[in-house]
Amino acid sequence: MTDFYYPVLSEEVNMPIFLLGAGARDREWHFIREDGYPNHQIIYCTRGAGVLKVEGNEYPVKAGDAIYLPPNIPHEYYPVEDVWETHWITFDGREAYTILYHIKLDKPKVVHINDLNAIEAIFKKILYLMKTNYYYCGMECSALLYTFLLELNRVVNLQNGSQDSQKLNQLRPVIDHIDKNFASELTLVELADLIDLSPQYLCRLFKECLNLRPFEYLARKRIQQAKLLLLDDKYNINEIASKVGYNDCSYFCAVFKKHEMLSPAEFRSLHKKAGK
Repeated sequence: MTDFYYPVLSEEVNMPIFLLGAGARDREWHFIREDGYPNHQIIYCTRGAGVLKVEGNEYPVKAGDAIYLPPNIPHEYYPVEDVWETHWITFDGREAYTILYHIKLDKPKVVHINDLNAIEAIFKKILYLMKTNYYYCGMECSALLYTFLLELNRVVNLQNGSQDSQKLNQLRPVIDHIDKNFASELTLVELADLIDLSPQYLCRLFKECLNLRPFEYLARKRIQQAKLLLLDDKYNINEIASKVGYNDCSYFCAVFKKHEMLSPAEFRSLHKKAGK
């Protein structure tokens, strides 16, 4: 299949990110771009194989691999088999670099996607919308582009082969213990002992798998539960603090405000008004 669209841009250029084009080629071409491409590109392979050359390095690209190329980076890519089918999007926006940095696409790279189905579903919606070319197409494509990037981050980083799956499975007893005992006083040594690790290695494992430290995860769990209790008038704020593991109500309020940008009382008031 060869199918591609470059929309006429409208108000979507004021969005944080917006789509500039999308397409599919069943036989990808040989591109040599000595000055790079002016916009962000993500190209992923659905069949066949090719090679990417960028920044003095050479990367094989096979089915399930995705290429990220920032703007204006010289590069070359070409097929090495009779079939090299690729799907691609190109985009820009004032927040593009920020979003890409947070999903670890801050430089040219090739990443592997274990399951293309979720990515393909969003890509096909984008392509279909661009074909309709109705007035709000650009706005909806901007929303789908954001979803696409988040989903790409998920399938690359949470399903990135057996090694990451093993690490997450290794952490599971600790996560389950925190989920069940968040109201108790937990120590790092106690959590590490659950899976026979040193506290230092446990912290590193949490950071690699969840991008959080163990007690950051614990704090989020406690705040999540506190929010549920605040929706009901059954308990006062001091009681709620105690029920989610904080003996000091002032400290609980400070932690809650850090996470939610509202005090517990403000959160309760806001949602009571919303309920009316």
